Amino acid sequence: MSHLVEDAARVVEREVTRPDFGLRVIIVWKVVKGCLLLAVAVSAFALIHSDLHRLGVDLVAWLGIDAARPRVEHLLAMLTGMTPGRIVGVGVGACLLAALMFLESWGLHRRLIWAEWLTVIVTASLIPLEVYELVSDASLGKVLTLVANGAIVVYLLRHRWLFVPGRIGRWWKARRKAPSER
Repeated sequence: MSHLVEDAARVVEREVTRPDFGLRVIIVWKVVKGCLLLAVAVSAFALIHSDLHRLGVDLVAWLGIDAARPRVEHLLAMLTGMTPGRIVGVGVGACLLAALMFLESWGLHRRLIWAEWLTVIVTASLIPLEVYELVSDASLGKVLTLVANGAIVVYLLRHRWLFVPGRIGRWWKARRKAPSER
């Protein structure tokens, strides 16, 4: 049993210390966000002609959440004004964002330079909006989103060598240099 634990620990350590581990985490993050956005889009299109307020009230009751809580009350009030046109807009917007997330993740996986810059530009362009949202109404989720997006931008800018042609780019070339040249 301890042999299996040691082997698993070695495998995990080898994967975490790979030069592209952070890039792989970013790719998985983008794919997960794309899947969630796709689920939002499909749900929006499926609920175009539904009474969203009634569905929201039923869901809150089913989950056992107090509907009189200010945030829940505010969310239910927002659902009241959802017209079929707005629901279609949400679905189309979620589809477009999901496509962008999948495009970024595919390009990052293929180590394409345009995908690196697309990801940096799109992610960095959202940071001012996240700061504004954080200042207007702070929450833990907003802080975590800001930190995650900032970390993605910094990681991609600091690890641009991952996108140099070749299996692992300049990292591999630097590792092969003689110690006196470093």
